[in-house]
Amino acid sequence: MMIRCKEVTKTFRKNGAEVVSLDRFTAEIAAGEFVAVRGPSGSGKTTLLLTLGGMQRPSAGAVQFGGRDLYGLPPAERARLRSGEIGFVFQMFHLVPYLDLLGNVLLAAPGRPSDAERERAAGLLDELGLGKRASHRPGELSAGERQRLAVARALLNRPKLILADEPTGNLDPENAAEVIRHLAAFHQDGGTVVLVTHGTAADQHAGRILRLDQGRLAAN
Repeated sequence: MMIRCKEVTKTFRKNGAEVVSLDRFTAEIAAGEFVAVRGPSGSGKTTLLLTLGGMQRPSAGAVQFGGRDLYGLPPAERARLRSGEIGFVFQMFHLVPYLDLLGNVLLAAPGRPSDAERERAAGLLDELGLGKRASHRPGELSAGERQRLAVARALLNRPKLILADEPTGNLDPENAAEVIRHLAAFHQDGGTVVLVTHGTAADQHAGRILRLDQGRLAAN
């Protein structure tokens, strides 16, 4: 099993009150699955994704990744795991505006990019239809192209898992379908995808849909 969550709870303090973002969330995700997580705004979807990715420690409960207690790892080891085994794709792209496309993809490299990493980055840009724009900057791209650039960055280190947070939320239907197609191709090659979404664009590719309601896993 790639991911095991047991009784995962996350609370925040807001305006002096406690807000429960995840409420005893328990689920398992096997290697090679494509899982869509759906729910209304405020249901805890993004919190769940950040928790699965080792970026946000839960207030209670446990998260295992590949049999390891994710939040029991030393911070440096957890960062290495996150860099080497998990790729992230965000709704707002999180690109560096002053770097060209190749430089943005190479941000995922764990250190100074090697020649092999540069070659792979260029190859990914070609695969995602951006090869001829490798020297451009993100501000010169459409929203769909920027999201494909973010997918290329997520793929650089050959991750086992991609966590995608509303990757089609800012895209028109045609570009949304294109981004989902690339995530589906990663899945078909044996990768695992957990995709948070409001919509249904990924439903034809997802083998399972989890629904969150006020931080809880809702019955399907």
